[in-house]
Amino acid sequence: MKVSKSNRGFSPGGRKQHGQAKNASRAAYVLQPDSDDDLDDILPGPAVTAGSSAYEALLGGLDSFTASVSNGVKPKASKVKAQLAAAVGAQQRQDSTPAEPPLDDADHAASSSDDVDDRSAVGMDEALPSTDAADQVAADFFSQQFAESLAEPDRLKGHGSSAPVWIDDSHAHSAWPNASWVTMGTSVPQVYDRLGSYGVKARLQTLWRDAHSKLLGADKQGQSQNTYHTKKKAKPFKAARTHAKTDAAASEDALASSHMKNVSEQPSDFVNAQQQAAFAVCNSYMDLSDGEDPVLDACLLHCINHCSKTAELIKKTNQQAKTDRDFEAPRDQGFTRPKVLILLPMRNMALKVILRLLQFTQKETRADSIQGKQRFLEDFGPGEDASDEEELTERGKRVKQQQPADHQALFDGNCDDHFRIGMKITRGSVRLYSDFYESDIIVASPLALATKLTEDEEEGGAADFLSSIEVLLVDRLDVLQMQNWAHMTTVLEAVNQVPQGQHGVDIMRVREWYLSGHARQHRQTILLSSFATAEANALFNRMCVNHAGKARLKVSYKGVLGHTLSPVRQLFERIASSTAAADAESRFQHFKKHVWLRIKESGSSGQLVFVRSYFDFVRLRNFLKEEGASFVGLCEYTKHSDVSRGRSNFFHGRRHIMLYTERAHFYHRYRLRGIKDALFYQLPEHSSFYSELVGCLEEASSNSSSGGHATVTVLFNKLDSLQMHRVVGNARCTKMLKSDSSTFLYC
Repeated sequence: MKVSKSNRGFSPGGRKQHGQAKNASRAAYVLQPDSDDDLDDILPGPAVTAGSSAYEALLGGLDSFTASVSNGVKPKASKVKAQLAAAVGAQQRQDSTPAEPPLDDADHAASSSDDVDDRSAVGMDEALPSTDAADQVAADFFSQQFAESLAEPDRLKGHGSSAPVWIDDSHAHSAWPNASWVTMGTSVPQVYDRLGSYGVKARLQTLWRDAHSKLLGADKQGQSQNTYHTKKKAKPFKAARTHAKTDAAASEDALASSHMKNVSEQPSDFVNAQQQAAFAVCNSYMDLSDGEDPVLDACLLHCINHCSKTAELIKKTNQQAKTDRDFEAPRDQGFTRPKVLILLPMRNMALKVILRLLQFTQKETRADSIQGKQRFLEDFGPGEDASDEEELTERGKRVKQQQPADHQALFDGNCDDHFRIGMKITRGSVRLYSDFYESDIIVASPLALATKLTEDEEEGGAADFLSSIEVLLVDRLDVLQMQNWAHMTTVLEAVNQVPQGQHGVDIMRVREWYLSGHARQHRQTILLSSFATAEANALFNRMCVNHAGKARLKVSYKGVLGHTLSPVRQLFERIASSTAAADAESRFQHFKKHVWLRIKESGSSGQLVFVRSYFDFVRLRNFLKEEGASFVGLCEYTKHSDVSRGRSNFFHGRRHIMLYTERAHFYHRYRLRGIKDALFYQLPEHSSFYSELVGCLEEASSNSSSGGHATVTVLFNKLDSLQMHRVVGNARCTKMLKSDSSTFLYC
């Protein structure tokens, strides 16, 4: 692997290629896998190869240089050049064997662990103070090393393995007491207290602190209230590079320098440890699947920071091209301008997200600082929902107040699920409702984007504006799953496709991986959800193929069996395991042969049958009709009048069985009455729904004149392990899935 240099652009994966703009205050190092120019004019002798002793000598000299920079000492370029050249030259003369040849694809595949370490060593937005080519030897060397690993066919295919290997990492234990990081193809990065350590621009740091001034609560004495340090010690080289990056940011802006002095004595820039750890993972540009909501601000800052760094690099390149006619512009752009796509389920969430983005991006110092804000507030504000609230009767208001707090917060405001809006960010203003091809950030719902793709399909190039997305953020994935999941898969399949039109782009400046159709391997995907689901895991494993690796938060649950107010007999019945494709049929056959016979023989009323899937609801509904059963069905598509009539008939015993879907409960949170026994055909995705429905059953039992005991029956198999963990807890779930017994009773 040769040491080489070239001028390239910013990588969406966060890695740096080497390049130095003339008259620029600092050098920007980014990644591009197509450089073959040697550094023979800087280093004597033959090219340095990876794994050789000269390689180690160069690494040692690099450590000395970066350590000096981190201590505030900037060595002269000539001195650094002489030291590095002497170290490498002396070691090469001592080597009795020739330099090792470059690793081929097989060697790379056999040393995948080394590739991970090499990728981790290359910084995200690192910038070393540089005045001549010798100062950038370090960044050139490791950028080229990472470039070679990216050029491997297996790496570009994702991770190449049909059975991905997830590695548990205890790094997150101090931030999330009941959770830990699980990574694949990478490791959890080092965590810092200050944004400057990540290369965030001083202007964004100031806006971030202003937006969080109340939450940060830093007093005048500068006491640290929110600090978080990883249990792992960073490698000396990586630590030195990080400090060098911090000092580079200080040399760029005096304000950043003042913030970075005595960093250890200043409060953290983050509200809590979870937000701090989440931003560190986002800044590493690996794919992220997270189970907590408070990290959203950190992800939004990461999106703004990515757009800012990309725009700044292109601007510097354009300025250099104007002053130097012989300058060859690097490949530093995508096919289209949009770089960030944020998917949200409803307008009320988009309102909060966009207002937060505006806080992190632009201060309203002028009337035109934020263009289109008034229209945005009208379109995404409460609107007609506020007037509907006033028209509610006293009984309606009382019923709404009795709904759980999480339900009220989720559906507060404008709940429309069809919206899309573009944001164009410039240094002096932000424009909302910009054309997608002129936008930096697109905020939309999967439904709205799927609709647009269908509408423009006849014209051709419907998905071209999604061709160059480099950061994809999906918030409240658990809510999106209660909508039409097909829209989510449609959108993700359309992202990073080669466009059908040119759309005014200079094709000579488009990055190589875009032209070769490998844009997906350079896209970071961030999934935020309250819990993990099978559909979300499938999406994360199959459609997220980032070369930088993956990380997800693995949560440990204690279960909700003890959340009932009075003892209830809860019988868990394990059914025969089958494949995912045959699970629906095998579960239905078990219900017909075993469960339905017990219900039919009892002949009692007040039987609730809960199903998670609408397709299972339809199958059971048709079966009960064939059997002539007395039942009522409530699903997400049932009319309000039919719901009221059905609930009344069930409560008064005129209908013995109620079929009830999870989506119906998610959107309405009905307080069902008259339940004497409950059957969970499938466990709900939301563990709180289980305790809520069991609570309804308790009320029926306490009001029962017969004094009978309410019972709960749950059907499960190994495919329900995610739901089982949340309901019964991790410890119980493991035993129940592996035990020889197939029935488990909890009281």
